[in-house]
Amino acid sequence: MKGLGRFRSDQAAQRYFAGYDAAIRDWPVPLEPLDVPTRYGTTRLYRTGPSEGLPVMFLPGMGGNSLGWIHASGPVAARHPVYLVDPLGTAGRSVQTAPLRDTEDLAEWIGQVLDGIGVPRVYLVGFSYGGYMSLVQAIHTPQRVAGMTLLDPAAFRVAGPTHLAWGVGCGIGLLLPPLLRRPLARLLYSDSINRPEDVRVAVSGTYLYQGAQPAMVPLTDAELAKVTAPTRILFGKHSTMQDSAAVKRRLSRVLPAAEVELVPGTGHAIALDVPDLVNSRILEHAASPLVTPGS
Repeated sequence: MKGLGRFRSDQAAQRYFAGYDAAIRDWPVPLEPLDVPTRYGTTRLYRTGPSEGLPVMFLPGMGGNSLGWIHASGPVAARHPVYLVDPLGTAGRSVQTAPLRDTEDLAEWIGQVLDGIGVPRVYLVGFSYGGYMSLVQAIHTPQRVAGMTLLDPAAFRVAGPTHLAWGVGCGIGLLLPPLLRRPLARLLYSDSINRPEDVRVAVSGTYLYQGAQPAMVPLTDAELAKVTAPTRILFGKHSTMQDSAAVKRRLSRVLPAAEVELVPGTGHAIALDVPDLVNSRILEHAASPLVTPGS
């Protein structure tokens, strides 16, 4: 069916899942796999953490899946039930059967996932495109979003040549020997490429799999003004996805209640580059009085 994600070949799928399954098997904390049926297909989630408390759901960047949260899931699950998502339309263990065409479909799909795991309200953590998905959910179903931490969200402009070049540079960096990788990581403000074992499998999905997520349409001021959930946003000061300082100024006007921070020395891959800082910001915000009442 047109509009469905798929592996480029059977060999590509076999190659990908060999690495994916090994990464899940060797995860730093125990993961419970869950397969949740929705109108758009079966969504694979991994659950970890306590049975009680405010649930935290992690949404990855474009083309990413649960593997991108290797540094976050354990620390956050020390205090919260955690759900890692393999989005439909990306490489992973989810099985897509109907296309996700627009933001309405995205919001309906995530809502059905929440229904399937019995979670009426959730705290969302979204990186890049996952930040866009989080904002979409907060706009369409505000009653279901207790709060959000967004990590360099890709919601304000379409990726341009500079960002695409950054992505290529990071991909090349993962293949270089350490002597060459380290200066490139500094140039790209992407320390995570110095730890290729953490990201190689996840990145491989971008060329082994033909994705089918809806294109990001930059959110308007009117749409952003509908966000009522307590929101913390971390931008890489050197992000190639957007002019972080300019977006911060815009948000101070259209979403003044949001806490916005520019993180020095980081770029777009903030979720993997400074995991300790990211985890502390998530836990602090999720525990704030603005988030916890009624959760």
